[in-house]
Amino acid sequence: MNKLNFLLSLIFISIATIGFSQKNIKSEYSKMLIGTWKVDSLDIGNFNLSPQYEEIVRQKMPEIIAMTEVQFKSGSKYYKKGFEGEREGTWSISDNGQFILVKLNGDSKISKTKIIELSDQKLILAPEEPNSANSKAYMYKAE
Repeated sequence: MNKLNFLLSLIFISIATIGFSQKNIKSEYSKMLIGTWKVDSLDIGNFNLSPQYEEIVRQKMPEIIAMTEVQFKSGSKYYKKGFEGEREGTWSISDNGQFILVKLNGDSKISKTKIIELSDQKLILAPEEPNSANSKAYMYKAE
């Protein structure tokens, strides 16, 4: 019976530790993310673009990079200025700390972007979309 109680205690401690760790990651990522981020570089990976569109995207890449800015503000406010214009909404970190969730004003859909790496000054993101394999955005904190 002692072995069973010991085993059950270990399982409970493991589950509690995992739950605390996920909440801690979410909180830490939320703190690190607040600020203004600018794109350093984009890797379109295997985006499955036709050759004529791929060339257009590659030519426009410096312009897209230069004009893209994302702000994650306290109070979950989100702002993005980019090639497609300016957008506002709200943001959060998923419970497991693996995704940034953004709901743009006027949209019903919540977009999920995978966090590849996040530190106080560096952010690497990848789209969740299956047809954008190996695509990544490399960002740096401007403020």
